[in-house]
Amino acid sequence: MDKVHILKLGNVEIGVFTKGAELYSYKINGEEFIWDRNPEFWEGSSPVLFPFIGIIKDGKYTYGNKEYEVTTRHGFARDYNFELIEKGEDFLKFKFSSNEETLKKYPFEFDFFIIYTIKENSLEIKYEVVNRNSEIMYFSLGAHPAFALELNNGINLNNYFLEFEKEETAQIYKLEKSLVLSEKYDYLKNEKIIKLTDTIFDNDALIFKNTESKEVAIKCNKSSKKITVNYEGFPYVAFWSKPSAPFVCIEPWYGISDFADFNGKLEEKKGIEKLGGNETFTARLFIIGTL
Repeated sequence: MDKVHILKLGNVEIGVFTKGAELYSYKINGEEFIWDRNPEFWEGSSPVLFPFIGIIKDGKYTYGNKEYEVTTRHGFARDYNFELIEKGEDFLKFKFSSNEETLKKYPFEFDFFIIYTIKENSLEIKYEVVNRNSEIMYFSLGAHPAFALELNNGINLNNYFLEFEKEETAQIYKLEKSLVLSEKYDYLKNEKIIKLTDTIFDNDALIFKNTESKEVAIKCNKSSKKITVNYEGFPYVAFWSKPSAPFVCIEPWYGISDFADFNGKLEEKKGIEKLGGNETFTARLFIIGTL
């Protein structure tokens, strides 16, 4: 059983696993918003994606004339235990650092922090990546929270929809075996609503780049309960679920899965972040539950 850390402030309570510093619970007045990890559909709840997003083409890449192998999806941070280094009345701060094992598959020394802070009814998730090298560090970072959809009392998947903050005219990427194709196709035209269906994710995630909106909500036309994610600053946002599953993920990303035509050189990977020597990268998102 994973070790858990629970924080309660006012009418909000969160739970975080030591493994991956993964958020597994976010409750307001006892009402749960996070997917319950039912293995029938998906065993995750909110894994962190670091230092890669998606898959590495052929499970390997090169940097500095050396080849590295990464066969796991979404990097590897989510598979390691984080250390709870600080806890306050309203926050939990976790740390994960490079080690001998990570250096075999990722040639950079780093400190990676995740800080969960309760702010009224909202939850701030702050990410800090510290480059402990003197040279540029290449990395990607993403969030993957899964939000539960109540499918009962006459409510089915078709009653749910995603609603952007603003009307969007946007394309999404075509995917092939989880690799990204350069070709995109039109998806929204002066629209802010994406209706959920049993088949909407049959071809994997819907990935948008540089949306006008900085937040998106999951709503139901038969309930007042909703969840909003503010992802300001993240260049990509993706939506994903298993077919017919009672959850949907909102995934803000700094970075993207490998493209099918990727040449394997880390420095030339599309969407990769570049962090200067001994510098710190910071990103944050907000999750706001409403009953």
